[in-house]
Order: sequence, then structure tokens, then C-alpha cells
Amino acid sequence: MHSLLVCVSALCFCQLFEAVNGSGTLCKDCRVNVIYPGRGKIPQQLPENHLIVRIINEYRRVSREEVQYRDEIRLLRLKAKEFSFIGKLRVDNTIRCSAALVASSLVITSTACFSNESPQEIEVIFRNGRTFTVDKIVKPDFCPELSLLHLEVATEIKPIGLCHGDLPLGISASMMMASPDLSFYGRRRTQIISNRACKTTFMEDDSVFITSNMMCALNSVRPEKCGTSPGDALLIDHQLCGLNAYGFRCFANALNGDLYINLSKLQPMINDLIRKLNG
Repeated sequence: MHSLLVCVSALCFCQLFEAVNGSGTLCKDCRVNVIYPGRGKIPQQLPENHLIVRIINEYRRVSREEVQYRDEIRLLRLKAKEFSFIGKLRVDNTIRCSAALVASSLVITSTACFSNESPQEIEVIFRNGRTFTVDKIVKPDFCPELSLLHLEVATEIKPIGLCHGDLPLGISASMMMASPDLSFYGRRRTQIISNRACKTTFMEDDSVFITSNMMCALNSVRPEKCGTSPGDALLIDHQLCGLNAYGFRCFANALNGDLYINLSKLQPMINDLIRKLNG
């Protein structure tokens, strides 16, 4: 039965070939060659007069669980590639904050991540454990809440671009979070809300300052779902529009907001500084 199906397929193909070429007879010296591709099998060389090749693949049963597992792995790889610009700062051997790669040798993060550490005490870690040392910390005068870290060696990781233009209240955004070892990325749909909400959220924290360079993004009403850290990214259309300034301060059944440095507003000045520092 198997050989018969192969021959019938070849015959139909030959007839179609001749019909296209205006002839009603089968091609001269028409042959059928069956190839079984698989590991360990030598590729077959075909003579020139073998015009038809019938390829038969080898199949095996795949369980539903295996298909789902493959889909999950594929999704994780896509996320890892999409969010590869996200880094973590290790200060004194402790993962302290997040950061975002904005040029081949520059990351930006929140100034709240540091106290008086020297560049030699800071490392930037990206996915798969790639670690880079820092040789310079820059805190721009136009936004003291923001810090730029210059890496001693440039990376091959694709940096994230900064968004520009106004970010009106109510615009949708993605609040990014990542595990300390960057094995997991979380993304929460959010929107920009009035800074008044953040003033209420951070009211009892004397170390927090809300400036004109900041904006407020809605967080969860459930404190256990609030997992943002200083330096976390706020994305719109996969462009970096905000950088978490202080992390979360969430209360149960409250309108909780996170403060973000408004990179869209500061984009021209930040880009000028990036070009200067990154050469």
C-alpha cells in the first residue's frame, strides 16, 4: 500500500508537469525516488534524469504536555530576547535594583539605588549571568533622581530606545518587573495617573521627593501583587518611557501608585548625555 501511494503521487505529479508544459504524455525517463530524511542516514545523490523526488518525513507521537512545554520554552526565549536590555545592579554582592541598557556601554537607573558607593563596588548583570563592571557614575544636574552608569566594556546586547513626546493621563503602559537572577520577567498593564495618587501613596515616607521630572503609574490594590523595584522600566510600544524611582509602597484597598522618572520628558537632554558618554 505504501509503495502504491508513492507511485500514484509521482504519476499525478508527472501528469501535472506535462500539462503545464503542453504535452499530454508522461516525461521521458521519469523516475520516482523516495528519500527518508533522518539522523545517521546518508543523503542520496540523484541522477539528472530523476525528475521527481518524493520526500517522506519520519513522524513520532508528541504528547500534549510536551507541546505545551515547547510553547512555554519558546515564549520564554522570546521574552528573554525582547527584554534583554533589563539588567540588575549588584552592590556589595547584593542585588539591589534594576537598570536599563540605553547604549552599548551605558545603563540608567534610579539614584535611590546608591548611597556613597564607588563605581568599583557596582556590577551590572544581564541575563545568563553576563556581568559588567562600572567605571563611572554620572548624576545629571537636570535630573538628580537619575543615574547613568558607564560600563568598562561595551556589551553586544541591543539597547532600548527612549520614547519622546507627551504622556497624557490615562495612556496605557507596561510596568516591567524581573526576578533577581533575570530568569523571570513580569509585565503588568497599567496607565499614567495623576501625581496626587502617588503623593497619597508615599505620604508617610520622608525619604521620597516628588519632582516635576516624575510621573505616577497605577499599581495593584493588592499589596502582595506590588513587586516593583527602583530602576524598573515603564514601557510604551517597547520604548523606555519611565524608570521606577523608589520602588513600591502599597496599601490594601487603596489607589496605589509608583513614582517613575519621566524619561519621555527628559529624552532630548538624556540623549545628548548618552552621545557624550558613549562616544
